[in-house]
Amino acid sequence: GVVASVDGQTKQINAKAVLLATGGFGASKEYIKRYRPDLADYKTTNQPGATGDGLKLAEEVGAQLTQMNFVQVHPTVQQDNPHVYLIGEAVRGEGAILVNFQGKRFVNELNTRKIVSETITALPEHSAYLIFDQGVRDHAKAIEFYDKVGLVVHGDTVEDLAEKLNMDPATLKQTVTTWNQAVENHDDAEFHRTTGMDRGITKPGFFAIHIAPAIHYTMGGIHVTPKTQVLDGNGDIIQGLFAAGEVAGGLHGNNRVGGNSIAETIVFGRQAGQQVTLYARSLK
Repeated sequence: GVVASVDGQTKQINAKAVLLATGGFGASKEYIKRYRPDLADYKTTNQPGATGDGLKLAEEVGAQLTQMNFVQVHPTVQQDNPHVYLIGEAVRGEGAILVNFQGKRFVNELNTRKIVSETITALPEHSAYLIFDQGVRDHAKAIEFYDKVGLVVHGDTVEDLAEKLNMDPATLKQTVTTWNQAVENHDDAEFHRTTGMDRGITKPGFFAIHIAPAIHYTMGGIHVTPKTQVLDGNGDIIQGLFAAGEVAGGLHGNNRVGGNSIAETIVFGRQAGQQVTLYARSLK
């Protein structure tokens, strides 16, 4: 069951079954340092409570953790301010490109999160800029929010934007021109991008957002059966203990596909509810 402390009073609530649905450990310095020390200094897009409390509770009763080194890093996160903002794939999907501090493209912007993140991290500055125009902005409405909270750099022209980013204007202009030609020809000879090419970067104004990779999702967690039953280190079911959602591990492999976290909560949340009910009824 659960031991609860409220207003200085402690109460034990007994239950026939316990379901852990406490989320991941993306904001846990302890778990990140233990399993992915290379990410120890990374910021996270997760809310501050994503500290792996459910994992600790499970470990205390002998549960096995699995694939804890599988941590997804999101490539485009604005983190110059105390509050971290995830810049969604829609910005790149609608036509934005990534450039380094010299104003040059360096990656297929819509490759997997893992590859794009690692390529950004390998840059000397470990960060980059999203570059886009009003046409992209018209199709990615989230940019209005990003601008409202002060994340977007504005330029009247590509050269003007470059100067505000301390880049060589001619270099950024050439990068954008080459990209526009790739869009027009449906052929990105430089990095073989094939999606997010419905429009070039041609419509004034021109914009940039400084981004860097940050911890986003933890694929590892409590080892469970397909029925959400928690397993111990011997592979035996711990009776009465269930886990669902990001707290559970082993479903996504080493790089979760976008959208599958929502699917996981729906599918395994329902499964957990059914299995807890069946288990509780079996005890009567």
